[in-house]
Amino acid sequence: MTIDGDYGLPGSLGRVLRAVADERVAQDRRWGVHEGLTDGTGPQHGDEAERAKRETGEASREGRLTWRHVLVEEVLEAFAEEDPDRLRAELTQVAAVAVKWIQDIDRRAARDRFRAIVDVHVLLVRDGEVLMGRRSGTGYADGLWHLPSGHLEAGESATEAAAREAREEVGVRVDPADLVFAHVMHRAPERVGLFFVAERWAGEPYNAEPHKCSELGWFPLDRLPEDTVGYPAEALRGIGRGEAFGLYGF
Repeated sequence: MTIDGDYGLPGSLGRVLRAVADERVAQDRRWGVHEGLTDGTGPQHGDEAERAKRETGEASREGRLTWRHVLVEEVLEAFAEEDPDRLRAELTQVAAVAVKWIQDIDRRAARDRFRAIVDVHVLLVRDGEVLMGRRSGTGYADGLWHLPSGHLEAGESATEAAAREAREEVGVRVDPADLVFAHVMHRAPERVGLFFVAERWAGEPYNAEPHKCSELGWFPLDRLPEDTVGYPAEALRGIGRGEAFGLYGF
């Protein structure tokens, strides 16, 4: 779920607000609703609020601003209000800053999590043979055989990416719905490869990227050329054994 205020972190604001609501319920159960409490705020706290405002401004100008500066200023400005409407507005700002602080903590945690690079691979299979291309001029595994493949791009589903790679590399149109998942491989340290089988497509395969591929060839699935890139060769052997998952390089 993405709602206004998420700032690129889907679900964060909704998650934080649910956590706040849960904490409110827990506090009420433990301490009661506290009806009848007075605010305890007023102009007597004005000097503290002005001092906090100056400190926040100085920290901002000097490049050392922290969430503590921002929240303390908002809290002390609320303490200095006695008009109910203005106090409510200040407390709303306090709550908003606290929520934004929690969101930032969530974003930091998300940045620190491991993120894999996902690539997709297409097995065009005809009469028991799989189509492969010999890489050339790419700077990676040139001279070796490889499946039509490439990185998953932003906004694509895995099957859409596989269909795109088949079209770009060997000029055939594959309906993503016709792609059948066959294998996933985790390659050390951060690569995850998804392998899909297509047994029907539109068009006759040809070398659509001669600047990256020197030739195409059909090979029996159980007799791949010795000069095949290592990880797709291992994945194809795993597929032949009926294995849905494999590791490479660990």
